[in-house]
Amino acid sequence: MEIKPFSVLVLNASLKHGTDPSNTEEVTNMVLAQMETHAPMTKETIRLSDTTIPVGLSYRESEGDEWPSIVEKILAADVLIFATPIWWGGRSSLMQRVIERMDSFDEGSVPQGRDALLNKVAGIVITGSEDGAQAVLAGMMEVLTFMKLTLPPECCTYWVGEVGMDPKTDAERRRKNPAVEHMAANTAKNLMYYAQLLRNNPQPKGT
Repeated sequence: MEIKPFSVLVLNASLKHGTDPSNTEEVTNMVLAQMETHAPMTKETIRLSDTTIPVGLSYRESEGDEWPSIVEKILAADVLIFATPIWWGGRSSLMQRVIERMDSFDEGSVPQGRDALLNKVAGIVITGSEDGAQAVLAGMMEVLTFMKLTLPPECCTYWVGEVGMDPKTDAERRRKNPAVEHMAANTAKNLMYYAQLLRNNPQPKGT
């Protein structure tokens, strides 16, 4: 029987623009490549640095606000990947902006509110240099699970550079680290497993 492709949306909070090389994007692509080995899927990456997302908490903050169109893509996705670099010990300002604007789900200005995110699976990608990934991961997971997204076991892939090393060599050293590939494989497997599980056994709305 033909399997309906899963829709995967990546929100990439790199501070780099356009086609500039991004460590966060490279690690995310590792996860996506592994996910494609488990089930048919479509994928789209939004590089948040190239969008207009004003400060605010509502569904639409201004005429040129692109958050509503991003919400429509979130609503259409089966799997969401929240990808961020670490800057001075915390998630990037762009990821923080997304989290703040997700308040539109909590406040109900998005139809169905947080229930609209129920039965969607979320994963996290983190990159950094000399910073800890665990605290950033914990803070993001708290928000995502409160928003009723499903976070599988081992749903995060990360790499953080060593103290005192030139950040320009981060990508080269990361590619030599087998732990990153191992995490990417496990993240991909678990995201797709739970996406299939929830497709076949959706949790009732209003829970």
